[in-house]
Amino acid sequence: MNRNLTSEIAAGPQMNIHDFANALEKRLKEEVPSAQLKREAEFERNHVIDPAWELSQAHPEICVSVHPAKKREMCGAGCGGADPSSRVKGCPRCWKESKGWSAVNAFGTRNNFDLVAKDREGKILAVEVKWLAFSSGKGPNGEFQRFIGQCALAAAIHDEVIGVCGFRGQPRKKFDEQEDAVRKTMRGIGVRLVLVQAKLNSKK
Repeated sequence: MNRNLTSEIAAGPQMNIHDFANALEKRLKEEVPSAQLKREAEFERNHVIDPAWELSQAHPEICVSVHPAKKREMCGAGCGGADPSSRVKGCPRCWKESKGWSAVNAFGTRNNFDLVAKDREGKILAVEVKWLAFSSGKGPNGEFQRFIGQCALAAAIHDEVIGVCGFRGQPRKKFDEQEDAVRKTMRGIGVRLVLVQAKLNSKK
C-alpha cells in the first residue's frame, strides 16, 4: 500500500461516503499520468480505480465496485463482506448488484458510471472518468460535453460525485475564461471536478 496514503489514514471513526470522497479527491489530484498513455481504460485503472481501491482496502466500511476484470474473479466471502481481504477488484457479481443502487434511469435510458461506492449508511458515490486528447491543438469538445453530462446525471441520485478528466496534448487556443464558473456550477449540484494534465516525463 502507498506509504503516504497509509500515514494519512489514522485509526479513528469509520469513514462515511463524504470522508471517502474528500480523501479520494485529494489523492486523485496528485496523480500525474503519462502523455504516452493512449487508452482510457489504462488511465482509468492506473489513476482512478487503483487509488480508490487502495483507499477502500484501508476502510472496509466503504464498498467499491468497478467494471469486471478480464479474469472475472469473484469475491471470496461474499460481496461486500466485512473482511476486505476477501474482496476482489472487478468482481462481476459486485458490479451487477451495484447497478441496482447506482444506475440513473431517466427518459428511457439507463446510465452507469465508471466506479461506484457505498458506505454502511447507504450513502453512495459515483466516479465518472474521461481520458481526452488535443489533436493538433483542437479540443475534444464533444467528448468533454458528454463527460460533463454524465457527471450531471450521476448527481441526480448520488450523495457524492467525482468527475475525473485527464488531458494529453496542448490546446491551440487558451479557452479558459469560464473555468471557475463551470467548476462552481458543477460543485453546486454536487460534482467535484478533478482535471489532470498528462506529462511527457511521467512514468505512470
